[in-house]
Amino acid sequence: MSEEEKIDNSDLLESIAMLEQILEVMPTDIMTLKALFNAYNQTGNIESAFEFLTRIADVSLMNKDTTLSQFVLENITQFEEQYSSEVAAHSARLQALAGDKEPSTSDSTPKPPSTPKRKKKKKSKAEAAIASELALAWRLYEDNQLSQEEYSLILNDLTEISSKDLDIPCSVLHVIFDRKMPIINKIRNYLSNRSGVPNVSLANFSLPKEVASVFPIDISIHDGALPFGFIGNDLMIAVLNPFDSALIDKTETFSGHHCHPYLVAPEEYDKMLEKLKELG
Repeated sequence: MSEEEKIDNSDLLESIAMLEQILEVMPTDIMTLKALFNAYNQTGNIESAFEFLTRIADVSLMNKDTTLSQFVLENITQFEEQYSSEVAAHSARLQALAGDKEPSTSDSTPKPPSTPKRKKKKKSKAEAAIASELALAWRLYEDNQLSQEEYSLILNDLTEISSKDLDIPCSVLHVIFDRKMPIINKIRNYLSNRSGVPNVSLANFSLPKEVASVFPIDISIHDGALPFGFIGNDLMIAVLNPFDSALIDKTETFSGHHCHPYLVAPEEYDKMLEKLKELG
C-alpha cells in the first residue's frame, strides 16, 4: 500500500464511524449505504464492503429500483473470488428485477447470470471523497443546523455530484451555496465556532506563485484543501470542511510544511482554484 493510500484510509475511518451512526437512525438510506460501501472498498475491507453492497441489493429489490440494482451489478463482480455463490445469487435476483431473465422455478439453487462479466466501474474521485461530506451533513443535521428537508436535499445533491468527475470539490458548502439557501452564513459561523478553524475571505489574499506546486493540485480539485500563502515556513490552507483533520494531515505529508486551515466561502474557493490552475 502506498503512502497516499495509507493517508486516504486514515481519512476515511472517522467518516465511516459517523456514517455508521447515520444508519442507526436511517438503516435503509441509500446515500449512506453507498458511501459506506465505497469507503470500506477503498480501505480494502472486502468483507464490510460486500456486506454493504448486499444491503444495497436488498433495498433495490424491496423498492424494485432497477437503477439501484444496476449499480450493484456493476460493482458485485469484483467479489466473485471471495463470495462466488453469494455473488451468483444476488446477480440472479437483480437480473430478474431488471427483466434480463426470469427466476428459475425448476431449480432452487441460484445460477450465475449467463451474460458476460461486468467490468468494475471506476469510481469518480468525487465519489471516493464523499464520505467525509456525508458525515459533515449528518453532524449539521444532528446539531439542528439543518432541517430534515435541507438535510435530504444536501444528501441528494452530494450523491448526484459525486457520480461526476467535476473540477471542483464535492462539498456541503457548495451545495448550500448553489441552492441559494439563506443558511450559508449561519452554517459557516457554526463550522468555525465548533471546529476552532477561523473564517477568512480569500478576496483579501493574492496567490503567490510558489504555492502552485506545494502539493498535488488534485487535492485542491477533489479533496477541498487549497494552499493560498505562507506564514514563515508554515502553509495556509483554505478548506471547506474544517472537521476533516485527516485532510490537513494529508496536505502536510505531501507539502512537507505545517499547515494552518482556514474556512472559506465556496465561491471564493472556486475563484482561487482557477488562479491556482493558471499558476500550475
